[in-house]
Amino acid sequence: MYPAAELVTACLFAAAGLRFGTTPELFPAVVLISLLIIVAVTDLHFMLIPNRILIFFLPLLAAGRLISPLDSWYAGLLGASAGFLLLALIAAITRGGIGGGDIKLFAVIGFVLGVKMLAAAFFFSILIGALYGAAAALTGRHAKRQPIPFAPAIAAGSILAYLYGDSIISFYIKMALG
Repeated sequence: MYPAAELVTACLFAAAGLRFGTTPELFPAVVLISLLIIVAVTDLHFMLIPNRILIFFLPLLAAGRLISPLDSWYAGLLGASAGFLLLALIAAITRGGIGGGDIKLFAVIGFVLGVKMLAAAFFFSILIGALYGAAAALTGRHAKRQPIPFAPAIAAGSILAYLYGDSIISFYIKMALG
């Protein structure tokens, strides 16, 4: 598992380098990727996203946003609020179908991505999680009512949105408009 995580991390760092080059945005990208890899592995092993990890990375991500700010000074705060409230609402509706760690993680992701890319990250995360859940159920690798760690899907969806969200959204709009 750990060599695979190291290989995936190296590939994602390279993808971030290709996407952002030597711009200031590379710093928050590498920090966010590091956070997401750690929480994905932790959630897979322990079904837990420790607050300690989120608290450790939050000042680094805040520094990243000072170095490379979003559109406005409050965009990160709106993204964090939207990420927290969206998953908290889903947790309330599903009566605990989403854990508190996922809610806090999505707030951190919203702080880095802002609202627009947070929406894309949410969509991609749900899609990836649903595909994984369906495949696991169809192959018998997952029992009914057994919880599935959602952080790996959140990580994959968030990285996809962060690195390629603008391109995917533009492609979708072009296809939809003809």
